[in-house]
Amino acid sequence: MFVKICGIKTPEMAELACEHGADAIGVVAYKKSKRYVAPEQAKAIKNAINGRCPLVVVSVSKEDCEPYASFADYVQADDANTSETQILSGSERPDGIFRYFLYDASRGAGLRSDYPDWIEEYSDRLILAGGLDSDNVIDVIEKYKPFGVDVSSGVETDGEKDIEKIKVFINNAKTN
Repeated sequence: MFVKICGIKTPEMAELACEHGADAIGVVAYKKSKRYVAPEQAKAIKNAINGRCPLVVVSVSKEDCEPYASFADYVQADDANTSETQILSGSERPDGIFRYFLYDASRGAGLRSDYPDWIEEYSDRLILAGGLDSDNVIDVIEKYKPFGVDVSSGVETDGEKDIEKIKVFINNAKTN
């Protein structure tokens, strides 16, 4: 199971997440987010993980991600296209061809809701997000059989990433 830990803000937490089995690290390029990191900080995170995990820069639009594109491994945006380095994200049935599709009905709010039946059509390239945590990730994986899962607020304590929660989440996701 592919596990992306999103909303990472420091090189140290990125290193710890990779060491404990994360398959990708997400940094937020959306300036209105409390998890926003500037391109210079994102580059420091990329250097710290040194190829152990791919770096995914995340925002609503590809335009927000442009300052990060020269060093990010993937761009995740609602308007991603068919490029091998772009992940389409959204909550509507996608059109066209895409490498990965990250479905989050809560649109980054960290709220859990049921997923629509049609997502099963995309299971080989589907990454599920939205209100996931170590308590519900096993059930979500068993029910929907996605390619991967993505978590941010579900591995936080008081708004900051918690390495113990990250370890439990990754363990639960990968033991299925």
